[in-house]
Amino acid sequence: MRETVLIESRNNETVRNYAKLTDKKYRSREQSFLCDGAKLFAEAVAAGARIEAVLLLAGRENPIIADTLARMRTPELYKDTRLFSLTPPVFDKLCDEKSPDGVITVIKCLDNFRKVYKIERNDAEAMRGEKLMLLSSVRDPGNLGTIVRSAAAFGFDRLILSDDCADLYHPRTLRGAMGALFRMRADVVTDFASAVPALRASGRRVYAAELRDGALSVDEAKPTAADCFVIGNEGHGIPPEISALCTGSVYIPIAPTSESLNAATAASILAYIQR
Repeated sequence: MRETVLIESRNNETVRNYAKLTDKKYRSREQSFLCDGAKLFAEAVAAGARIEAVLLLAGRENPIIADTLARMRTPELYKDTRLFSLTPPVFDKLCDEKSPDGVITVIKCLDNFRKVYKIERNDAEAMRGEKLMLLSSVRDPGNLGTIVRSAAAFGFDRLILSDDCADLYHPRTLRGAMGALFRMRADVVTDFASAVPALRASGRRVYAAELRDGALSVDEAKPTAADCFVIGNEGHGIPPEISALCTGSVYIPIAPTSESLNAATAASILAYIQR
């Protein structure tokens, strides 16, 4: 890593540029994102993420941060990583946490994420042996982060997302995922509907997770690890045109006095069943 540079002005050009990374379009243009917190910093280094800069809160000591910095001293991967010490007013300009633990990491967009126009049959064949979950218009970043975390915890390899899902690099997604994003492959697909027939043609059953006429309970469907579930939008569910492409619909039985499950909760339960 480079030598530490102290920044005391909120108008510093480097700080202004990093502050722009809170905007999705700017993140996409620069192919970088901000990651807040010591645990996510440690997870990023453990995963071998490409770290552009480490921004430290001046005067704040944290053993996790110190240990992670020590692990960055030798690897060639981090020889050009910039290291900054920011005074509290400057740090606060970049941090959206009420009780920050003293580090913000600037990370290059992850190699395990990709944007594609559609999923073809050969793509689905290449995913054979992977555990997959499909997300249709999951727009709440916190829900998306929780789904990523649960999917990783139960051994999933890849998420396939419609391109109107929440941003994978949104701060709330990153916090909700608790480092799991560094270990999860994700395909953001423009023609999301293409994924369902491609996966079915490769021999998988693809179920819409929804309660509708003719839906099977998850106990009746008996899903295996090779099957896929489509998780829908928090308010509107799965578009009918996507449901029509699926093998069928599956619901999670709940108490009759309950209306429904949160999208992240449903995804987590289904991921556990398929573990």
